[in-house]
Amino acid sequence: MTIKPVQQFPGQRNDEHVIALLRRHWLIFFSVILRIVGLNVLPIVVFIFFYYALGWQVPAEGFWFVLGVLLASLYYMIAWLGFYHSFVDYHLDIWVLTDQRIINIEQRGLFDRIISELNITKVQDVTSETHGHLQTLLDYGNVYIQTAAEQQRFAFLQVPHPEEVARLVVRANDAATKRESLYKTVSEPPSEVK
Repeated sequence: MTIKPVQQFPGQRNDEHVIALLRRHWLIFFSVILRIVGLNVLPIVVFIFFYYALGWQVPAEGFWFVLGVLLASLYYMIAWLGFYHSFVDYHLDIWVLTDQRIINIEQRGLFDRIISELNITKVQDVTSETHGHLQTLLDYGNVYIQTAAEQQRFAFLQVPHPEEVARLVVRANDAATKRESLYKTVSEPPSEVK
């Protein structure tokens, strides 16, 4: 009986080891939560304004009350659908660093996903960026990977610990390059001596 290794992401190869699985920093999603809280409070503030400040009293069985309830329900439905869309986008945007490749899984909508991958030996340059007080304080930022492939630049956007991620990419690249050169040396036939 053989035990199949646990697959940490779709399309993982059997001999591939995950070094890092990255998502955006939690603060990015926290801003979405603040936005939905603000959007949920807005109709209540509007109702209080109309009821107390303007003195509008609408009977519960009247046309305007029913219309107001329908509009508020539609508003809340749209606000929560927007929140769900933001959550799916946040949760399903993943960057995977393995010992063989870099995979970028980008969710662009509910039914639109783009998956890009790059052989780790094609990495030419790695840059990490942290801008501003908040990113420096909470240690998140962007990591850019310059490549020799078709897609010139891979970007890990708003990830935690960008400097450490950049170091991991460089280490993985160095190890894969050494492994590849060792394999080429071992697999080459010996040259004839004259």
